[in-house]
Amino acid sequence: MEQKEIFKLIIATFHKKDLPSFKPRELETPEIKKVISITGSRRSGKTYYFYQKISELLNKIAKNRIVYINLSDERLYPLKLNDLQYILEAYYELYPQNKNKKIFLFLDEVQEVEGWERFVRRVYDTENVGIFVTGSSSKLLHKEIHTSLRGRTLNYTMFPLSFREFLDFNGITLEKNFQYSDQRYAIKKLLKEYLNNGGFPEVTINKQKGELLENYMELIIYKDIIERYKIRNLALIKNLMKYLLTNISTLFTVNSYHKAVSKEMAIKQETISEYLSYLEDAYVIFTVNLFSYSLKQQQANPRKIYCIDNGLRNVVSFKFSKDGGRLAENMVFVELKRRDKDIYYWAGKGEVDFVVKNKDNSLTAINVSYTNKIEEREINALLDFKNKFSKTKKLIILTKNLEKKEKGIEFIPLWKWLLD
Repeated sequence: MEQKEIFKLIIATFHKKDLPSFKPRELETPEIKKVISITGSRRSGKTYYFYQKISELLNKIAKNRIVYINLSDERLYPLKLNDLQYILEAYYELYPQNKNKKIFLFLDEVQEVEGWERFVRRVYDTENVGIFVTGSSSKLLHKEIHTSLRGRTLNYTMFPLSFREFLDFNGITLEKNFQYSDQRYAIKKLLKEYLNNGGFPEVTINKQKGELLENYMELIIYKDIIERYKIRNLALIKNLMKYLLTNISTLFTVNSYHKAVSKEMAIKQETISEYLSYLEDAYVIFTVNLFSYSLKQQQANPRKIYCIDNGLRNVVSFKFSKDGGRLAENMVFVELKRRDKDIYYWAGKGEVDFVVKNKDNSLTAINVSYTNKIEEREINALLDFKNKFSKTKKLIILTKNLEKKEKGIEFIPLWKWLLD
């Protein structure tokens, strides 16, 4: 069957079937004449977010004015750039009456087609079409957007569930003044599950959590990294991934890791740097720079390592007694990323886990201490930071349950902060 006929089959089938059931996500995208791109790790909920947007459109227009294509559909393989022209041809042959009406095109996993952005740009410039795209590759998508689609797109990142969404998936709708009601006990209990199993939507509602997370990791590591970049040194990429996930919230340098592994395998530092960038590209790993107004100083210092999801981290890493604190810190990092914050760490006499540079150029310093017995070093590090940086506006320590304000520092229970 030729590609156009396959597209017709996919389009017609989509129009005949009901949308799968879904839980609404918090991410908001505007109704605007821009290409809306959604990036994020596999299984974070990008496809179901498309169903959410399609459902919203169905309140205004007929379903036959909506086209949804998953470009990773095996029936389309091998799919090339020139084949994408058949999408609209197939659609208008099915629905010639809609030729002068605005339609909406949803392209899932666009990174499957090299050069996809050229097709999207042509359609955007010449057709009356609203366009939505998703991709599981951060750097590739951003590079393509900034070169061919500059000024034509708005990009958003889909993360695994926020804690508020996690509660909703577990049947808890927050009451007014929930902080003071009996509901807080259920919230605190679910926080423990969220802390250890993370927030991938399917994992949240499935009992086979460990098995699902292992499958996710296999899919990401092979599909988004090994296959995409044609990696030959499988031992190195797996070792690096396991090392980084085991050591979330700690400092990392390529040089120190190279020294540790070069005794067992002959590798170059450049290769390690490349593999690290691939893990970042696939949304497995994030790195955070030291806070400094000097870019040179930022680049000269170690970076801190974080992971997209605690559950993903826990299925591939060694577990230690200190994991509760590390997992809490990682959870806070992901939430700050979800809130689109500009994040750094700082090290002086003590360490500040997160320095957030606000849009008004003020600073917020945050330490995560998942306990109710706060060590003086946590307090002193924040006060030291404030003394050194006059633009510091807020000092926060995230705790287990302790809540107070002292020495200009807000002590906030982690569960309350996550729901703020």
